[in-house]
Amino acid sequence: MALLKQTWAIMIVLSWSSAVIAGSCLPPAPPWMPTNADDVWAYADLLRRDAETYFTEVERYFRCQDLERREIFEQARVASEDYARALELLDDVRK
Repeated sequence: MALLKQTWAIMIVLSWSSAVIAGSCLPPAPPWMPTNADDVWAYADLLRRDAETYFTEVERYFRCQDLERREIFEQARVASEDYARALELLDDVRK
């Protein structure tokens, strides 16, 4: 039972930190926004397009992180089951 609790604790920690190790998900760079009103007026269409592109890329980034999290969580679950079986084999050998 203790092994099961340890296994679940490890899986929870892995699920929390999976976003950190999701290496294939690269966050988008925020668009540059001018502070001068004249520049905002002059580049309004470009700024609007850059902002819309950025928010689209942010959504894609979050979806990628969600997918990576699910994949890593599943890998951790399988590894946890494999490790539990290995420990059971060790216990059987000791008996």
